[in-house]
Amino acid sequence: MGSKEQTDGNTVEKISVLNEIFEDVISDASDLIKDLYWGVKTYLFFGLIMVLFGVQTLVYNIESIQEHLYIPLFVAGTMLFAGSAQVLNYFRLRKKYARLFKVQSELKKA
Repeated sequence: MGSKEQTDGNTVEKISVLNEIFEDVISDASDLIKDLYWGVKTYLFFGLIMVLFGVQTLVYNIESIQEHLYIPLFVAGTMLFAGSAQVLNYFRLRKKYARLFKVQSELKKA
């Protein structure tokens, strides 16, 4: 019997700690959503910058590539891949949190 009571005590303790965490999240929900929104936007911004740097690297080093020096091609390809991955991640996260962003914008208007 003592073991069951101890387990119940631990469960109650964990629930009270989780309740405190959720109360903090609820009180700061608006700021949390704003931070999340701008965090998602940075994926798009830096992804596009990375793609532009990749294209610029290709254009700037076109003569080197024609001379069979492939390091600039590798660098440009890596930048294009990383930038594309970030842009795709932006669309994935935007879709994932669309409902949250919609509620935030409606609360802003009210």
